[in-house]
Amino acid sequence: MAATRAPSRPLLPRSLSIYGTRRISSPFLCSVSPSSSSRLGTLSISATPLIDRRRLKVVSCLPSSPESSTTIPTKLYVSGLSFRTTEESLRNAFQNFGQLVEVKLVMDRIANRPRGFAFLRYATPEESKKAIEGMHGKFLDGRVIFVEPAKPRSELQQKQAPRQY
Repeated sequence: MAATRAPSRPLLPRSLSIYGTRRISSPFLCSVSPSSSSRLGTLSISATPLIDRRRLKVVSCLPSSPESSTTIPTKLYVSGLSFRTTEESLRNAFQNFGQLVEVKLVMDRIANRPRGFAFLRYATPEESKKAIEGMHGKFLDGRVIFVEPAKPRSELQQKQAPRQY
């Protein structure tokens, strides 16, 4: 009787690095399965390991957990804000969707005015989902604003390209 393997999660990378210098953007189907020896798991690519007679080398592959894609975080990122927007006007616009735990309007310290974006935190994910649905693409202080779940700093740092000096 053959042993059954745990199903792996499909992952479609945006780009793969070939020996660190060349980037391709092809639709390879990757699957990541948990591994006891590795925090990242194992990777298999359903394509030939050679492209243009060069061997594929996987630099890194981080699986997206199904929990993170289905749950809405309580922290939101609001962009497109007017320089006239205040924390009070943000609170007034968003308080109808639930209990606001935190309102942080990011300020430019030199110009002493808002930088055009803010972070909001609701008490529950349901409230933050209502705020996204109710305010994304709406007008606030004469500007169209965009509301989306805030990304963790670690995720933003991973996506930044390395600086070349």
